[in-house]
Amino acid sequence: MKKLIIMLVALIAAVSSLSASDWHFWGKDLDQHPEILIGFCPTYLYGGVGYTGFEILPGHTTDIQLMAGAGYVQRKLFQDPETGESKFDLETGPIIYDLVQVDWALKLVQGFWDSPVEPGDDLLNITIAYEGKFEGAMDSMKVGAWRKNWENLPILTLDEYVGHDSSVYPDLKGNHQYLGTNLNLGFELDLMTDDIETNDGVLLNLDIDWAPLALNSALDGEADFYSIVFNAVGAKTLYQYQTGGKHWFSISLVDRFNINWTSGDMVPVYAQKQGSLGRKVRGYASYSYNSELTIVNNLDLRFTSPAIGVDGLYIRLNLFFDMGYGAGRFYNSEYRQDNQFIASTGAQITLTVFDFIDLGYQVAYLINGVNYAKGPSHFSSSFLFFLDF
Repeated sequence: MKKLIIMLVALIAAVSSLSASDWHFWGKDLDQHPEILIGFCPTYLYGGVGYTGFEILPGHTTDIQLMAGAGYVQRKLFQDPETGESKFDLETGPIIYDLVQVDWALKLVQGFWDSPVEPGDDLLNITIAYEGKFEGAMDSMKVGAWRKNWENLPILTLDEYVGHDSSVYPDLKGNHQYLGTNLNLGFELDLMTDDIETNDGVLLNLDIDWAPLALNSALDGEADFYSIVFNAVGAKTLYQYQTGGKHWFSISLVDRFNINWTSGDMVPVYAQKQGSLGRKVRGYASYSYNSELTIVNNLDLRFTSPAIGVDGLYIRLNLFFDMGYGAGRFYNSEYRQDNQFIASTGAQITLTVFDFIDLGYQVAYLINGVNYAKGPSHFSSSFLFFLDF
């Protein structure tokens, strides 16, 4: 694990050194398979390269980005494949399977107007993107093994879980292979200053995604959905201690507010994850509380240490309080559950690497609702290993 961290730090430092040129590189996402080195080894990586060598509007950034990612991950789902109801209390337990995943995207990001808070930056960025993906689902590498969810239950084959024609999981139809296309339009209003040590200002995002059936039915798996997501982040540095220009300690308050409407005749599993209430409220399970409408607020009180050894390496302690509301149909079904409310509080301790990667541990107390993956306990804990933007 120590060698892996050193390699990641060296790679990010090398990439950061290229930022002054017209080309820039960055990591965007990563994932792990919990059965491989207990989830400590990244088994999926997604990143990209961007070129800013010419300007459509003089004085404002034009960024052409090419993104790509690939890997091998596990998914654990909590809707009944026939009715769409939650599966946490059924005898079969959650659906568990493995996935080979390949993603790619081409994006154009155009800046408008000068930022009043960061000289040289743009106030508004508009993104137009084409995103593609291939997914090949297969039986879990642990088929037949017993796993404790709410009860000790064996892991079944994917065919035993969903068959070949599940309307709840349209991208797992037939031979469980899916080739998809997603079109994206995004708006970002940036009034935020963020140097890891301090956070001040406001960041607003609106994303619109559309994946029509005509562009998502090349293989047996299918999709036909749209998504509208509004995200607002507000931050304020409450206290910072410095001597001689060196940062020693800071306390920041960060609040994130998110509204997500995801709907359509065939919402694929990857979009179900992005929209699920359980993914956005810390301590719960992704793919749970899968209603069309979700409204979430995440409040953090963030304590940041001085740089450890080199600039860009910090220890952070986050005390958090999350609330989430869900309503409407569960994805791809007539089952609906309005007035869902879940909330949690807890703490995260992380090693922050150049504000790209957080490595750490999280403990949450579930105030209302349950973690479908872990049973009726009010306490939920997990290791953290993710890119944080």
